[in-house]
Amino acid sequence: MNYEKQRDRIAEFIKSGEKSIGDFKIGVELEHIVAKKHDLSSVNYYEEEGIESILKELASRNEKYEGKYEDKYMVGLTTPDGDISLEPGGQLEYSIRSCDNLKEVEDLYRSFLDDIIPILEKRGQYLMGIGYHPRTSIKDIPFNPKVRYQHMSEHLQATGIYAHNMMKGTASLQVVLDYGSEEDFIKKITVGNFLSPLLYLISDNAPIFEGEVYEGHSIRGKIWDNMDAVRCGIVPGVLEKEFGYRDYAEYMLDIPPILIMQDGVAIGTQDKKVKDLLNPDTATDEEVDHILSMVFPDVRIRTYIELRMGDSLPYPLNMSYIALIKGIFYNDVALNYLYDMSKTFSDENLDTAKASIMEKGFQGLFKCKTVKDMALILFDLAKKGLEQEEKPYLKPLEDLILKGQNPAMLSKEYIEKEGIMALTWCALNKYGR
Repeated sequence: MNYEKQRDRIAEFIKSGEKSIGDFKIGVELEHIVAKKHDLSSVNYYEEEGIESILKELASRNEKYEGKYEDKYMVGLTTPDGDISLEPGGQLEYSIRSCDNLKEVEDLYRSFLDDIIPILEKRGQYLMGIGYHPRTSIKDIPFNPKVRYQHMSEHLQATGIYAHNMMKGTASLQVVLDYGSEEDFIKKITVGNFLSPLLYLISDNAPIFEGEVYEGHSIRGKIWDNMDAVRCGIVPGVLEKEFGYRDYAEYMLDIPPILIMQDGVAIGTQDKKVKDLLNPDTATDEEVDHILSMVFPDVRIRTYIELRMGDSLPYPLNMSYIALIKGIFYNDVALNYLYDMSKTFSDENLDTAKASIMEKGFQGLFKCKTVKDMALILFDLAKKGLEQEEKPYLKPLEDLILKGQNPAMLSKEYIEKEGIMALTWCALNKYGR
């Protein structure tokens, strides 16, 4: 196949996502772990009061929720305000439609909580904003029945020791951003990768790993580093040059997509790479988008930019993290400052900083500053990029950072004093009606 045409087909698809600055919106994907109140063990898809039955009851209670099925199984719900989908281990994700401002994001999320919390309360279950299962081991969690995940699990079990931990164990908070031009795209993808170790730490909310208190920092980063080196972590070369649409397309062409969709059917591709499979003359936008979804770098591109480093957080810390991202990336002063700073950083420098952060936390070093100092700079920059009424959203997470803490560190203090049940502070049930 013609490599240049393949590259240009993907690059053109990415370019089609350009928006005028006035049309920039913010999208959010919030994953949750459903746990039993009496011991914080995880609720799986198949059990009697499991994830599928929660979806079915939600759909039966409120006509705005429309079921999505694979074979006989309900695997998600769609609404005008956003979609509910499932991660491989049954983690429940709410993807909020793109919003104009943080208040709109908050209102839609609180509405979702109002709908689902009464169902969980009746069942004696928590909806938890936490980055990893607090009690149950992944070996005891079955994959949900989505065909996509069956292919992925078979492929990824040979690529990294934590592949199934990523799929079944983690829960994230992802923020979706728009770009206005290739120049704007270059700045945002570069800054996103540059900040990735800091964002892992700031949002770290995984105090438990496979039933034990995790002594280090940012287990999410460690899991992704040991998942599949080809398709995870930092996009190679992104800090080495101006990394535009064609550069990202070339990165994609050299990766095995695991599976492709043909006529709505998932087909495994084994070790074939995208450049061996993509027909640039016949590929639909849906097929290109699917291929782009089959890599998992810290900063992923489709017709928007996904920042994928955040752990799932309880409210209102999740809103603080979203505000931090919006304030940095949707303000030229902040974005240009960080872009200029990133120009003196290489992929190797970033790996060094990440190792320091995972070992020492806020006392690690980043650009010759302590991580705590650099994190506070990010909050100051974010304040310059937010409307006056949005700045208070930053406070809950900023207050933690001022103390040199993140949510995981706070949880470990609670666990030491009160035991594992102290993690109920991450439950969202108190925010539902």
